[in-house]
Amino acid sequence: MTQQQKQTPADELQQFLEKGSQVFSDYVRDSHDPQRPVISEQFTKELQKEISQFPRQGYGSKIWNDIDAICRSSTNTWSPRFLYKLYAAPTPIGVVSETLLGVLNNNSHVFKASPAGTLIEQAVAKQLAKMAGFPEESGGLTFPGGSYSNLHALLVARNQKCPEIKHKGLSRQLAVFTSMHAHYSIDKAAMAAGVGLDNVVHVPTDEQGRMDPQELRRLMRQAEADGKLPFFVNATMGTTVLGACDPVEEIAQVCQEFDAWLHVDGSWGGPLALFASSLVPSFSLPAGKVDSLVINPHKLLGVPLQCSFLLVRQGLDAMQQALGMNAAYLFHETEAGCDVGDATLGCGRRPDAIKFWLMWRFYGTDYFVSRLTHARQLAQCLAHMVQTRVSSTGRWVLFMEPASTCVCFCNFAIL
Repeated sequence: MTQQQKQTPADELQQFLEKGSQVFSDYVRDSHDPQRPVISEQFTKELQKEISQFPRQGYGSKIWNDIDAICRSSTNTWSPRFLYKLYAAPTPIGVVSETLLGVLNNNSHVFKASPAGTLIEQAVAKQLAKMAGFPEESGGLTFPGGSYSNLHALLVARNQKCPEIKHKGLSRQLAVFTSMHAHYSIDKAAMAAGVGLDNVVHVPTDEQGRMDPQELRRLMRQAEADGKLPFFVNATMGTTVLGACDPVEEIAQVCQEFDAWLHVDGSWGGPLALFASSLVPSFSLPAGKVDSLVINPHKLLGVPLQCSFLLVRQGLDAMQQALGMNAAYLFHETEAGCDVGDATLGCGRRPDAIKFWLMWRFYGTDYFVSRLTHARQLAQCLAHMVQTRVSSTGRWVLFMEPASTCVCFCNFAIL
C-alpha cells in the first residue's frame, strides 16, 4: 500500500487545496501581465498532443502538470483584455462557492439530498421574483443556462394552455412570437417542444432593435386567421448584439388581448431591471403582467458559470403541474416546493443558487448596483471614444447610442 493510499480523504483534500491555493492565485495574478495573451494557440496545440493519453496507473502528484497545461491553454477570463463574451471572470467568493459545491456534491432534485441548497434556491428565487414585481405565490428554479430556462418557460406555457398535450401530444398548430433580434434559444425551444421552426414568428423591430408591438398584434391576428394558436410571446431584455430591450409594457397589452403567455428573456439584461432600473429606464417590468422571467446572474452580476433562474408568476406548483411525473419512488415530500426536481425535465441538479446567495451575502446589494453602474459608465465612455476617434486605418462609427452596456461600432477604411 502506497503512502498516497494511506492518506485519508481529508488529508488528501487539504494537500490539494494548499497546493491549489498557490497555483490558482498565481494564475489570477499573472493574468494581469500585459505580455500574457487571453488565448494561447501555442499551448492549446501542445495540450492536444497529451489529452488522448489515459494512463493505466495514475500520475499522482504529477497531475499538477496537467492542471498547469489546462490553465495555459484556456481562455483567461481574469485578463483585463477579455472582452469576448457577455460574462467575465468570477469573483474570489465565487471561486470559493464553486469549491463548496464540489465538497458538498449535493443533488438538489429532492429536499433530503440537498436541504440547504433547496432552501437557498427558493429563498433567492422568491427575492428575485419580489424585485421583479411578481406576486407572493411566485417562485422559480435554477437551470444550467438561459437556454434551458427559456425552454422550460415555453413548455410550462404550452402545457398550461393545452393541458392535453402532456398525455396526448400536439393536436393543433401552435405559434410562438419573438423578435428578429432575439436569442436563438427561443427557436430551439420551439423545436424541442414540437411547435416547429415554421411556427416561430420573428417580429420586426425598430431601428434600435426593439420589437414592434403593432407588428406583433398584426402577426398574431394573422396566425389566428391561419388556424394557429398564438400562445407564447418572448420579449427580450438585452439583445445579444445591440443590448436592446423590447417594450415589455406594450407587448404585455397585446398578450392580454390574445390570452398569450408573456415571457421575458432577461438572461443578460434582467439584472438592470431588478438592481439598477434607474440607469436604463427602458429596462423595466410591468407589475402583474409578466408570466415568466429569466435572469442569468453569471453574466452581468459576475456569479461563476453557470447560474440561471427561471421565475414563474404562478409559482412552482404551475411548473410541477405542467412538467411533473409524480414519480413516487423518488419524490416523497408533500409540501409544495420541497422536491423541486419534479418541476423540471431533468433529475440531477446542481445547487447553483448557493453561488449567487453567498456572493449576495458577502458583497451586499449595493455591490451589484455599483457593478452595473460601472458597466453602464464604461459603455458610455467607449461610445464617446468611438465617436471622436480617427485612426490611420479609418474612421470609427458608432452604430447607435448604447441602449445598455453593449457598444456596437465599425470602422470605415480611409480610401
